[in-house]
Amino acid sequence: MSDDNSSGWSMRGLKRWLSTAPETRDDLLRLVQDSRQFLEPDTVDMLEGVLDLPATQVREIMTPRPQVHAIASDASLADILAVVLETEHSRYPVFDSLDDNAVVGILLVKDLIPLLKAHAEGQDTPLQLTKMVRKPLYISETARSDTLLRAFQKAQVHMAVVVDEFSSVSGVVTMEDLLEEIVGDIVDEHDDIEADTDINNIVPHPDKAGVWLVQAATLISDCNEILGSSFDDADVDTMGGLVMQALGFVSHLEGEVVQIDNWQITVLDVEGRFIHLLELALIPQVQDDD
Repeated sequence: MSDDNSSGWSMRGLKRWLSTAPETRDDLLRLVQDSRQFLEPDTVDMLEGVLDLPATQVREIMTPRPQVHAIASDASLADILAVVLETEHSRYPVFDSLDDNAVVGILLVKDLIPLLKAHAEGQDTPLQLTKMVRKPLYISETARSDTLLRAFQKAQVHMAVVVDEFSSVSGVVTMEDLLEEIVGDIVDEHDDIEADTDINNIVPHPDKAGVWLVQAATLISDCNEILGSSFDDADVDTMGGLVMQALGFVSHLEGEVVQIDNWQITVLDVEGRFIHLLELALIPQVQDDD
């Protein structure tokens, strides 16, 4: 059968599959999960991510206050540049004091460029940080992620300050945090993939001989090269995607076991809908006695 005929069959099958409108969100989610036979796995994953937004609270995707890289309102230009060079973010919340919860605003690093240019030209332009920051967007930690998306769109900002029921700052959340709920981890130009132990990592299990621990973001081709496996990477690129494709669903993944080729793969660590860590064990092949 030609590819054109196969494509036509898939489209006809998809139309029949969609002939009955789902009545609930769960029905729609199941419909999307079952559509893997018609759609690309990555497309299905993104659709599932979009459908999961209303069920995800901001507190689940935010960066908690103790982990937030912030700047004090009385910081000098040298202090700010030191933080920027160390953390390499594009925006920072500015607090009255790093020990309290009063947010002055959000500093965009690009807004420092005119000041840096003036200093480079020998001008003694003072830093007026409180006048330079952008007005902060506040969001409740119990707000739904789809509400956060609409707030970002309306305010045209990429960072929000998250507050608890007492209006105290509990963290910050960014557009990237939101997008990662839909498409998975986003590795940007500042991420050191080789140094990141959570990415592209294949190590022997410390307690089990012949068993490997594999990060879900590992490329299938890398896994095949290192382990001598022959996993198919025609439809998906990563080991996590391969397991998701084999399981065919996204709920309650932790502890699930699937056999692919002659490997038993166990899902060890999951965050939300995304697999982080897998255990791979080669299944001994029984030799026929002739």
